[in-house]
Parts: sequence; structure tokens; C-alpha cells
Amino acid sequence: MRYGALRIALIYVIVSFVWIMFSDQALKYLFNDTNRNLILTFGTFKGCFFIICTGVFLYLLIRSDDRKLKQSESQYREIYEGNYTPKYIYDAGTRRIVSVNAAAVALYGYPAEEFLKKSVDEITAKPQQVCMALACDDVMSESGKNSCQIKADGSTFYVNLSLRDIQFNGKPHVLAMVRDMTEQVLYQQSLDKINRDLQAEKKKLSETQLISKVAGWEFYPTSNNLIWSDEFYEIFGVSKEDKRPAFEIYVSHIFPEDRDLMLKGLHELVSEGKQMDVTHRITAIDGSIRYVRQLARLESASPDVKVVGSAQDITELKTLEIERNKYLYNFEDTLNSISDAFFALDHDMRIIRINEAFRQMTGQPTSAVLGESIFKVFPKERNRFYPYYQRALKERVITKREDYSEVLDKWIRMSAFPTNDGVSVYFSDITEDRLKDIKLKQAVERYELVAQATHDVIYDMDMVNDSIMYNTSLTHLINVPFDQVQYNLAWWRSLIHPADAAEVVASQERVKRLRKTNWECEYRIYCGNGEYKYVMDQGYFVFNENHEPVRLIGAIKDIDALKRSIQENKRLADIIKRVNNMIIVTDRDEKITWVNNAFEHITGYNLSDIKGRLPYQVLGRPDAGEPMGAEFAEKLNQHKPFNIDMVIYTAENQELWVSAEFTPFNDGNNRYNGYIAVYQNITYRKEKEMEIQRQNDFLRELAWMSSHQMRRPVATMLGLMNLIDIADKEEDKNEILPMLGSSIREMDEIVHDIHVKINDALHNEPVNRESGEG
Repeated sequence: MRYGALRIALIYVIVSFVWIMFSDQALKYLFNDTNRNLILTFGTFKGCFFIICTGVFLYLLIRSDDRKLKQSESQYREIYEGNYTPKYIYDAGTRRIVSVNAAAVALYGYPAEEFLKKSVDEITAKPQQVCMALACDDVMSESGKNSCQIKADGSTFYVNLSLRDIQFNGKPHVLAMVRDMTEQVLYQQSLDKINRDLQAEKKKLSETQLISKVAGWEFYPTSNNLIWSDEFYEIFGVSKEDKRPAFEIYVSHIFPEDRDLMLKGLHELVSEGKQMDVTHRITAIDGSIRYVRQLARLESASPDVKVVGSAQDITELKTLEIERNKYLYNFEDTLNSISDAFFALDHDMRIIRINEAFRQMTGQPTSAVLGESIFKVFPKERNRFYPYYQRALKERVITKREDYSEVLDKWIRMSAFPTNDGVSVYFSDITEDRLKDIKLKQAVERYELVAQATHDVIYDMDMVNDSIMYNTSLTHLINVPFDQVQYNLAWWRSLIHPADAAEVVASQERVKRLRKTNWECEYRIYCGNGEYKYVMDQGYFVFNENHEPVRLIGAIKDIDALKRSIQENKRLADIIKRVNNMIIVTDRDEKITWVNNAFEHITGYNLSDIKGRLPYQVLGRPDAGEPMGAEFAEKLNQHKPFNIDMVIYTAENQELWVSAEFTPFNDGNNRYNGYIAVYQNITYRKEKEMEIQRQNDFLRELAWMSSHQMRRPVATMLGLMNLIDIADKEEDKNEILPMLGSSIREMDEIVHDIHVKINDALHNEPVNRESGEG
């Protein structure tokens, strides 16, 4: 059809040439040159005959070619009109619609006559008319144009237009093929919402795991493959730079003494199905020791065994447990080292604890006493102290009593103290005290009254006769049996720590040399069992008429707990300086008063340079107009604890993501005194989230190309194949074949693009070797 005119011309030239050549030769052969008139007559007839024959022949050829052209045009018209894809043709210059098929009329809802009166701009929605519910820029087509268009009822919908320049009625026009994208947009929006919800849930789960110090893991015994969550690194101090298999890394961090216990529990879980609950120690990357509790169960059986578990950092709980046990052991040692006999009763008057002095005084072993009623050891009818135990238990008051014990055949000094478990009783043998000279009675009573008012050791040292008198609090201060106490200066000084003894003597000599009366000194004193306590010794020198010191009266206060508390505070302050998290302390005006070493190291700011400045001006973005947002300022002004994720900037203008925890603190009068802000560097976590988002975007684009872009050339090829099946002539089929080849090449380009994107992703995306995920 495309070559019809040329074919007719060629046929005409060939036939004419053959006719002229052979007809002239035939006339020359039939007639000689003498009969020129006859030759002329036959030549004229031959010309007329040729014209008539060629005219008839040209008429038949043109009519045949015209019939084929109309048939081809009718087929293409049927393809256009009957195609299920909405199509319309518009003038490239005026943009007026000149033709529209039935599918487009059904899609837009305009009658065909009204449709042909509109321009492309009239059916295209303006920006303010675009339905926001359908405004999804993620649904794109590289070979088409996206547009929001208007239906006859005024509603808008999202379409993808495939535009092609064509010649229509001898003028340049554009053929637009319309694809309704509304369902795809809604599907994409739903998918995006699900992804956002999943990311939010993942973030909440990650934060919950970090707060509770719990990390999940999966283990495949057949391949020895361990996969753990990202929180595992931070909670348990495991290095992300280590490229070894995860199981090998974790086992190497377990204490050698605990390694067999952990592996045994895992083996019993896999082989016997016994649920694993193992607590062991690990060495973190910073060298610290952490206690980990591992809980695990089998999720699938042989042959593809899968173990699912969780690990929790219980270092704090374990430390508290160790401290509690240490306290209990120290308490037991203290009870056994004191000279007073001790026993504790529960609310039913059963003995629940005794010390060594009690065992020695009563002569009964621990096994025969614990859990028994007190009346088994001291019968009720012969126990004069029972009413005082009962009063301490019922009235919750301290009771004391000195009386004769018929069971022990001794004078006893008893003190009963109410406790949560019942009552604690201390008693000592005062028989010798009862037999002392009556002249000392008043002094003893005075000492006892002072001892009841204070736990300080009160002493009176006779420097002339080298003798010292103490009150009974001495046995509470030092764990020395009462009968081993010596009453001379040399014995007392032998209890002073060797490193402090010289300073104690020198300070006393300075006071005596200057003829001063008041003296005080801090030193350590031996308390038995290799332990020393810090004490504050305050004394008063008494001078004779020659200004020579003859007596020193003083009191010794146990300041060990206070001293060690101060040391502990210093140690904690040093720990705070060394922690990896950045810490800022501000005053009530929100100005910086102190920062730790980690803050200086990470941000590059020194305390001396930023002290007295607002932290938001120091750490804020340099070109920011406002130091902090209104919401953040409102939270600060509420003076309540809060957490916030934000971006800070170092001295080198480096951007860091941090998770900041702001905790207010008050002074002694419960007035707001400032904030303690702890900044945790979460830049890696934020980068990880962005990396996951990039991966999701890539997978979404890949899914779109695979499921939608390939559908277009496939649909075109199917339509062309149908045309080939219904084509009558070989020429028609040959004309369709180039279109089919174009669709195949288009599909090949799409497949190539997908292949290139996958290769780019594989070469550019980082791979998590521990988890096996990219």
C-alpha cells in the first residue's frame, strides 16, 4: 500500500516499453517500407489501442490498490476505535481534540460530540484542583507523562499519558494513550503508610530494647549461623568492625569460666528441647565486665533447626545482688566479731540468727538453735527478759534491761531493737561490772548515759600515769573482745594505721607545744579482720599549774561511712567524666556549668570556653536564626524530665544526631536548680534508618518497573499478534512485523534498565556481614 503509486508507474513504464519495442518491430516485419500509408494507419490504430488498454489496465490497478488502502485504513480504524486503551488525538498546535475512541469516552464520561469540542488543557486539572489523596509523585513512568485530569462529573483522577507524534489529515497531531493510575496511586499510598508504620514500630521496638537492655537473636545450629539485632552491639559492647562470624565473636567475649555453661545450655536446647536460661559474664569492648541472661527456645525442629532467643544485660541487678551478699557477709562478720552475744527473733519468737558470742555463752550449736523458740534456750518461767522482747516487738520501741539470768548464772545487760523481721537482741556479761567498787558506779552511769546518747567513743587519758578509760562504745567501733581491751596509750596507738600514726602524734605535740587546749585529727583505726575505719578524734588537753599537759579528754566519732561516701562520690564523678555519653550540667538560667570529658572530646569544645553560655547557642546550627524551637523551649520551661532526638554541631561544624535525656535537679529546698543533659550519639542509627529507606525506595522502584512498565510492551505485542492472525494479506503482516520488533526492543530496554539498576544496587549498597543482609 505504501508503495502502490511507484508500483503502478513501474508497471506502466515496463508495459509501454515492451509494447513500443515489439509492436514497431511487428509492423516493420508485416509491412515493407513501400506501403507507408498502411503502416501509418496501423501505427495510429496501435497507439489508440495502447491508450485504451493501458487506461483500462491503470483503472484496474488503481481500483485494486485503493480497495487495499481502504481495507487497511478500516483495520487501523477498528484498532483505534475498538481498542480497550482510551485514546484521543489532538492538534499539536492548537491542542484541540480532533478524535477520540469509545474507551476514552467511557473513561472520561463526556459524550463524543462534547469531547471533540474540548482542548487538552480543558480536561487537565489545575494545581489547585488536584486531589491531594491522589497526588503521589512516586508513581512515575519514564516513557510517558503523568497528569491529573478531569472527568465529566468534575472528579479528578490520576493518569499516565503515552504521547506519540502522528500525521492526521495531513497535519501534525499527537496521539495520546491514557492509562488510569488511580488504583496504583492508592495502592502505593497504602504501601507507603504500611512502610511508615513498620518503621515507626521498629523504632519503638529498638528504643524499648535499648531502655530495657534486651536484644533479640536467632541461631541456626546446622550452619552455626548467629544473627542478632543492631541493639546487641550497643547493649553488650560488641564491635561492629569485627568481620568474624557472629557466633565466634560472641563466644570469644564470654568469660572462659562461663563458656562451657553457655555452650552446654545451648546444646541441651538443641538436642533435648530443654528451654535455655543461662546467666554468664562477658567482656565488653571497653574492657568492662557485664552479666548477661540468655533465654532461648526452639522455633523449628530437625532438620532445619532454628533457635530464637533474647539476651538481657543484668549487670546492674547482678551488682546489686553481689553488694547485698557482701553486705550480708560483712554483717555476719560484724556480728561474730562483737563481744556482745546476739540473737534475732521473728514475730513468733523463733530464733532466726545468732552470733559466735551467743554460741559460746549458751554452749549450744547453731543447728540446735535456729528455727527453735527462744523459750527452748531460755525457759519462759526463768526468763526475766521476755517482757522486754515482747514490748520491743509489739510497741516497736528499743528496750534495755540489766538483770540476773538464772539460766546463764550471770548478770546480763540486754538491749532489744525492733526490726522488720521481729526483734534483735544484744546482751553481754556484766558480772564483773557488778562486782566493781561502788565508787565507780557514778562514773559508769555517766558513761552509760553518754553512750546511750551517742555512738562516739568517749575516753579519758591520764598522761601522767599512762592510762585510758573508754566508754562501752569502743567495742562497737573496734571488733576487739571486751576482755582484750587494754587501757594504755601504747595499745591505743597500736590500733592506728601505720601511715597515720606519725601525723597523729605530731599533731598532738604541736598542740601541746603551743599550749592550746583543743585538738582534732582524722585517722584510720584497726577494727579487726584486717579492716580499718576512718574516725574523727576530738580532744581537750588539761594543763597543770606548770602548763604541762596531764589529761586528754576526748570523743572518737566513726566517720567511715561518710569518708567512704565522699570517696565514692569522687569515684562516681570520675566515672561520669570517663563515660562515653556526653553530659552537660546547666544552672537555673540554662547556662553551662560543667561538661564531662566525652563532651569535650566529641564536640571539640573545652569547658573553659563555653562555661556560662547557653548550650543551644554552642551546639546549634551556626547559621540558625533561633537557638531552639518553641516546642523544645516549652519542654525546658516545664522543668520536667524529657527525651528528644536532635541534631547538634561540633566545633568543626560536623553534624551529629543525638538522643538527649534532660533531667532537672533541685537544691536542698526543693527548688529548681538546673538540668543534667545526657547526649547519646545516635548518628549511626540515623544513617542506618536512611540506608533502609534508600533500600525500600529501590525495591519499590524495581517492583514498579517489573510489574507495570513491562506490561505496556507486552500488551502492545499481544495486540499486534492478534492483528497478524486476522490479516488477510502477506503485505499487511509484513507491515505489522516492524511494530512488533519495536515493542520487543522496548521490552528489551526495560529489562536492561532493571538489570542495570540491580547491578548498581549490588555494587553500591553496603552488606551487613553479621546478619547476612544487605
